[in-house]
Amino acid sequence: MTFLEISPADSPLVIGLPHTGLDLPEDVRDALNETGRAVTDTDWHIHELYEGLVENVTTVRTLIHRYTIDVNRDPSGASLYPGQNTTGLVPTTDFC
Repeated sequence: MTFLEISPADSPLVIGLPHTGLDLPEDVRDALNETGRAVTDTDWHIHELYEGLVENVTTVRTLIHRYTIDVNRDPSGASLYPGQNTTGLVPTTDFC
């Protein structure tokens, strides 16, 4: 399964799009509840919104859904948002 889409350009600017992916391995999808299978925790269309925003920019986008692995989380499990509900590298909860 391909999980990363890189669109290289010459600018030094790189835009990361870590939550646009929708692909879920079958075993992960099967383990999710109804809310999880609806992949509601997705940044829908962000990659399309950013397209053309800046000329000649490299984009890095995950194609796999964050319910499989949340690629912009600290591998050690440290919270990105201390004091708030957060998810880990391999999410077992949502932000509710």
